[in-house]
Amino acid sequence: VHVVRGEDVWLWDADGNKYLDFSSALVNLNVGHQHPKVVQAIKDQAEQLCYARPDSACLSRSKLGRDLAAVTPGDLNRFFFTLAGADANENAVKIARAYTGKFKILAKYRSYHGATYGAITLTGDPRRPPVEPGIPGVVHFLDPYCYRCSFGLTHPECNLRCAEHVEEIIQYEAPSTVAAVLLETLTGAAGFFAPPDGYFQRLREICDQYNILLVVDEVMVAFGRTGKWFAIEHYDDVPDIITLAKGLTCGYVPLGCVAVTDRIMDKLDQEMLYAGLTYNSHPLACATGSAVLQVYREENLIENSQRLGILLEARLREMKDLHPC
Repeated sequence: VHVVRGEDVWLWDADGNKYLDFSSALVNLNVGHQHPKVVQAIKDQAEQLCYARPDSACLSRSKLGRDLAAVTPGDLNRFFFTLAGADANENAVKIARAYTGKFKILAKYRSYHGATYGAITLTGDPRRPPVEPGIPGVVHFLDPYCYRCSFGLTHPECNLRCAEHVEEIIQYEAPSTVAAVLLETLTGAAGFFAPPDGYFQRLREICDQYNILLVVDEVMVAFGRTGKWFAIEHYDDVPDIITLAKGLTCGYVPLGCVAVTDRIMDKLDQEMLYAGLTYNSHPLACATGSAVLQVYREENLIENSQRLGILLEARLREMKDLHPC
């Protein structure tokens, strides 16, 4: 489809046909096409400053950091801005390895973390094997997939065997070598499913026991996709690192983000972190991010997502009752 124009939830092609963008582009266009406040913010920043070196300060960078810190859970107050979700995940790995001094990363089999070599190695789904070998040090574990449990059990009688399995893998790999457990809060492109209640709380306990960081990939599900600012808030847990992208700028300008706790960055501030990018914390992208966050707040889009999610679930259940599949 040759797309020539967009507005709100609609797209038009070169022949004048109108389409409902029911997938929100690639699950990222949370504020819709051509939102005037976001477009204006891009214009204003372009007129003032389009680019600044990543090692210099500028207003749009500091403002986005401050705006994000106001909504991220716990003490996730420090941010490294990348270009997209894949390199956000790769830089999360760098940060985890630098902080812990360990190198192995555990990730789920049913997962998708991006298509660059590091991110696709973290990925567990069928897009990984065709481009292997990837980066070393990645170990995969079985999923908290209650619909078809790998352990043949049923929640809650299972006592979260899927979480205990992660501890078992850690012990096999040696805790002294494992830097982080990295997983999507809610599995996206590799299956669309949620872990059972208690799973993330148990992972938090396991990671703390072995001095391992808990990293959650919220590239797809953050910023209202689940009715909360961040999907991890459904589980009353605060990870050590959250990776973000898609809904951060809604694709108006490319931007990814690694949100890191104060505890981690207090240590890494005293060291050299080898994570520079020519376009990291790009001024135009940062101004876009702040404008998008403002739209979320002013137009109550997070609350609206929760309200419509309840409605959509009810209608989907009605469809389920009508169809044996």
